[in-house]
Amino acid sequence: MQTLTIPISEALLTAANMDKDELAEGMRREYAMKLFRQGKLTLAQSAELCGLGIYDFMSLLSQAGIPVIDYDPQELEKELSYFQ
Repeated sequence: MQTLTIPISEALLTAANMDKDELAEGMRREYAMKLFRQGKLTLAQSAELCGLGIYDFMSLLSQAGIPVIDYDPQELEKELSYFQ
């Protein structure tokens, strides 16, 4: 496992009213959601990145207004045709 180090001044932590662990957790979650939204990571990979289970990550995505399933119209039409 890799570890990233990002220098953050105490002044920024104070201004954000966060400690370093809160900031790190928030950054991991936001970046996991961004990478998922961009299609760079799968749902499971994104959940792992932010330290959540898949269902908790799905809930986080929902709260952020990010669709968990993103079909293009042709794919959705094809999937729905199986139920007719």
